[in-house]
Amino acid sequence: MNKLNEILEYNKMFVENKEYEKYKTTKYPGKKLVILSCMDTRLMELLPKALNLKNGDAKIVKNAGATIMHPFGSIIRSIIKK
Repeated sequence: MNKLNEILEYNKMFVENKEYEKYKTTKYPGKKLVILSCMDTRLMELLPKALNLKNGDAKIVKNAGATIMHPFGSIIRSIIKK
């Protein structure tokens, strides 16, 4: 089984078993935080743990280098409340 099929099969079971229920939260962060971080894979679990963040506490935006190049670019637009 290739990696994509393996991921899709797992996702299918995840949805069928409603395992997503324990992760439900509102779309607004409970701690009213936005964190800009590098997309480094080592930070997947480390960053929230190091900042004592739980699911729903903050918006975490990840990009290459954790930089904002333009004040009206896609990073800023992605966090503006509509």
